[in-house]
Amino acid sequence: MKKIIAILLIACFCQLTAAQEKTKTNSENFNSFLKKFNEDKNFQLSRVKFPFAIKTLNDDLEEVSVTMTQKNYKILKLDDKGMEFKQKIILKQKSAVIEQRGIDTGIYADYIFELKDNKWFLKTWVDQST
Repeated sequence: MKKIIAILLIACFCQLTAAQEKTKTNSENFNSFLKKFNEDKNFQLSRVKFPFAIKTLNDDLEEVSVTMTQKNYKILKLDDKGMEFKQKIILKQKSAVIEQRGIDTGIYADYIFELKDNKWFLKTWVDQST
């Protein structure tokens, strides 16, 4: 009986490991996604779930939460070709953050993405630019 239980546990573990590897293999590459996100307006809109909350600074430089609707959304260009900021991508298994930090400017923003069903989506952003 103990041998049967051990064999079943090993078989379950092997199936779980294989399923996890398959998920990793089928996940969209973030850099490829980001390139298309920056180049194709329709693709970008398809990878944003509206409405969503963002954080930004009000006129008194206090952080406030604002609901972003598709009507108010402006197409983003999240490439690192700007001369007025540095951009860094922090990539994790199911999330990614694009940090933009100004060079002698007030730019300070984080764009947060999440991996859902093996596809990347813009989740929110925090813009503390002054």
